[in-house]
Amino acid sequence: MDRKTTSKMVLAALTAAALYACFLLFRPYVTPVLFASVVAIVFYPLHKYMRRAVHNKTMCALLSTLITVLLTVVPLLFLLLAISNELTGLYQSLAAKSAGAGGMVPYLMQGSERLGLWVTQHFSLPAIDLRSVLLSRLENLSSSLLHFSASLLSNTFALTVDVLIALIVLFFLFRDGDRFVSKLMEFVPMDSDRIAELQLRVTSTVSTNFYGNFVVGALQGTLAGISFWALGIDSPVLWGIATAVVSLIPFVGTAIVWAPAAIVLLLTGHIWKGVILLGLGMAVIGTIDNVLRPLIVHKGVRLHPIFLFFSFLGGVRLFGVLGLFVGPVIVSVAAALLEMFRQDIVAGTRN
Repeated sequence: MDRKTTSKMVLAALTAAALYACFLLFRPYVTPVLFASVVAIVFYPLHKYMRRAVHNKTMCALLSTLITVLLTVVPLLFLLLAISNELTGLYQSLAAKSAGAGGMVPYLMQGSERLGLWVTQHFSLPAIDLRSVLLSRLENLSSSLLHFSASLLSNTFALTVDVLIALIVLFFLFRDGDRFVSKLMEFVPMDSDRIAELQLRVTSTVSTNFYGNFVVGALQGTLAGISFWALGIDSPVLWGIATAVVSLIPFVGTAIVWAPAAIVLLLTGHIWKGVILLGLGMAVIGTIDNVLRPLIVHKGVRLHPIFLFFSFLGGVRLFGVLGLFVGPVIVSVAAALLEMFRQDIVAGTRN
């Protein structure tokens, strides 16, 4: 083994050791860095627009960071407050003795209890107190929320540090993100066109995942919540959020929420309300998904809906809420690498 080869091996070993040491240093802060990276990709079009008006890179990055915080944190705080109030109202509705108090939830509970009684009588199954089960689950959810709030208060310092790190990283990504990415790509031993394809796949996946899934889902949830509120259905904010969440499920989507609600209204004598909700669900809420989502997604994530669905589930299990963005990125990049590998195999067989 000559001196040059030995020098390369030593250099490679030292580099690997240094990178591992860097990994140990940065590992406690992976979550805020990853969060800032996702936010930077999502709001990069806003920053790009800001650069046209503000030519100073530092000032432009600072303004983009502040605007991004206002567009994300403030609505999230109002949403969490609304969810807390809705959960309290839902618990009170479930705790009612009968459907005499009015509202969809008591009617639904009364119908479910009658159905459960019929099933136990005809199939010799043990009786299930659905009301008690749901009340127990809501109590557990309420205690979990209280525990979560207490943990946030007790870990205020750690939370503040993570938020500050995320904001600092977001600022520098806005200011120097292009240079960071170009330097990073220089270390990838691939052709420039393949590197550009991978970079495009990552950015388009994150952006499309936000605009094509979360924005459309939020719009559907908002329309569903407004419809429920206008029809006098209990907990419209909670049902709207549920509609936004289930909009990510392939094939059925928002119908999981508004279709049973409309059926309950029809069965309980609210014919016109049920018909109106069915019409709004099919003509407006569901149509948004069928029209807007393909217009946004067709140039971005080219994944079958079932793979996209499981990428959400697996991403949340591994990374928490951030997995909703990270999961599809991993699957999309894997699909791109497999396609590149297939193209190389085909090109090799032709040669």
